[in-house]
Amino acid sequence: MKNRIYNLIIIIFTLFISTTSVFGFSFRNMTLDFIHISDTHITDRDDTSYKALGSSKELLKDAINQINDIEGLDFVLFTGDLVDYATKENYYNYYYLLTKLKYPSLNTFGNHDFWGMTKEEALEEVKKYNPSYSFSDSYYAFSPKTDYRIIILDATIKDRKTSNGELPPEQLEFLDNELSQSQDKIVVIALHHPPVEPFVANEHALLNAKEFNDILLKYKNPIVVLSGHYHAAKIRRIGNITYVSTPSTVTYPMAFRHIKIVNFKDRVQFDFNFIQTKLDDVLEQNRQNVISYATLAGNEKDRELSFVYYKKHPKSARYKKNKIKNAQKTTKASKRELKKLSTPKKDEPKLKEKKIKEPKVKEPKIKEPKVKEQKVKPIANKEPKIKEPRAKKVKEVKPKEPKVKKIKEPKVKKVKEVKPKEQKVKSKKAKKAKNEQ
Repeated sequence: MKNRIYNLIIIIFTLFISTTSVFGFSFRNMTLDFIHISDTHITDRDDTSYKALGSSKELLKDAINQINDIEGLDFVLFTGDLVDYATKENYYNYYYLLTKLKYPSLNTFGNHDFWGMTKEEALEEVKKYNPSYSFSDSYYAFSPKTDYRIIILDATIKDRKTSNGELPPEQLEFLDNELSQSQDKIVVIALHHPPVEPFVANEHALLNAKEFNDILLKYKNPIVVLSGHYHAAKIRRIGNITYVSTPSTVTYPMAFRHIKIVNFKDRVQFDFNFIQTKLDDVLEQNRQNVISYATLAGNEKDRELSFVYYKKHPKSARYKKNKIKNAQKTTKASKRELKKLSTPKKDEPKLKEKKIKEPKVKEPKIKEPKVKEQKVKPIANKEPKIKEPRAKKVKEVKPKEPKVKKIKEPKVKKVKEVKPKEQKVKSKKAKKAKNEQ
């Protein structure tokens, strides 16, 4: 009897452990938890009016300490400008600081990462110091978990020194192929140059952003685009695509992002948390130096944002309700950005078709003109009022008659003048009588 009870306890205990491990694994597999940090600009140079370069190492140390305090991260992603100028010494200092980071790190390349050496030489430096970088080229893709696909691109221009970026045709083709094979996944794309600018700066723009966005608009699954370069905080949602610009660690607001994505069966939860440096003196000094610090810091939603993206089930009533929630939480893209997106109407027709149904609800408003017909009646009452002034005008004509009387008076005077003529006739008769006598 005791043996049976003992066996039962063992069976229940093993079942409990197996079920909890299974549930723990499945939940962990549906969550992607990582850090997005950009533009660390490691160097020994002095500060400029725009960048606190003299404190670049201390600022990265502070960021690493704060990242290490966060539990359960999958990786740390740097989106370019790792160093301020591409020298072996700066790359060594950068990766020496990263030895204190307890999570694996990956990176894209920025324009500063090749100023001073070739792209091939910079790649060798990265591979030499970073064991997590096992890729042969500066652009690549991998799946950290089954529900996710990470695509890293390199928009730096190889043949000239410039702050502009441009994706070569082979990378655009690579992006399209990766997205076509990942339509059932949540896709995170990282590149240094933002395809949707946080603010307009032609000398820093991605030259073929239109071609990039055209490819993204072909797909309907949730896509997050991470970038840096502008040292600014900005989050914009356009349909299923979320564009995220993260500021620099050496320019106000001196921050990075903690990003958490959870993929549920019917929805995806996105959380973007904003973490600033704890070096308050450096932060305040740089804020006073930077003229456009408010633009770089963005508004509250550019810094911290949480939203739910509901997966598309067009026939369900729940999807229609959730779609409204998505619309309320989605920030509006500026007109300039929408012009850059060459074919935004591909995503909009479905929304427009549903809006066409709304006029059917508005049809009862056609009854309103009947009420307006009643308003026509007072217009009929106003017509007699219009006739009255006409009658007054006729009366005003009558006073003109006295002028005719004045004309008759001179005629009377003329008649009086005839009387002396009669006297003249009588005088003639008198003359004849006198002659006869």
